Amino acid sequence: MSFTPEIILNLIVLVMLAVMIVYCIVLNRRLKAFNNIKQELADIIHQLNSSTTHAQNAIAEFKNVVFKEEKKLSETLKKASEMADELDMINKTGSNLADRIEQGLTGGPRPVKEKPKKVVGMEKNSDGEKISLSDLDKENSAEDAEGLRESIRNIR
Repeated sequence: MSFTPEIILNLIVLVMLAVMIVYCIVLNRRLKAFNNIKQELADIIHQLNSSTTHAQNAIAEFKNVVFKEEKKLSETLKKASEMADELDMINKTGSNLADRIEQGLTGGPRPVKEKPKKVVGMEKNSDGEKISLSDLDKENSAEDAEGLRESIRNIR
């Protein structure tokens, strides 16, 4: 068999075509893999966008809830402060009243600033009028007054 230049040239073209076909098959597989990766990447990006949107909505809702709760807490603290002031005033008034009652029972000096107020008690005199605790102290025996003084001291 003799190889003519035409056959050699045909064989070279045939080998080159075979190499080209193998290269095209390899390239086709790589392109398919690249397209698969590209599709997976697009899905991941879509999920990331969806998650980001969901997180932004959740943050906005969280800020709204925090603002509302802060407003409620502020109102509650304001009410608590007002109640604390009121309780402080009630406590001072109660202490002043207890001091006046104790002074009335012990016969100590009354404060110069205030006029002596008549404290209404539960007892009534023979005319049916209510009488003050200081009047009761004068009418009751010394041991009743001492018992009342002891009770008031124990309360404090």
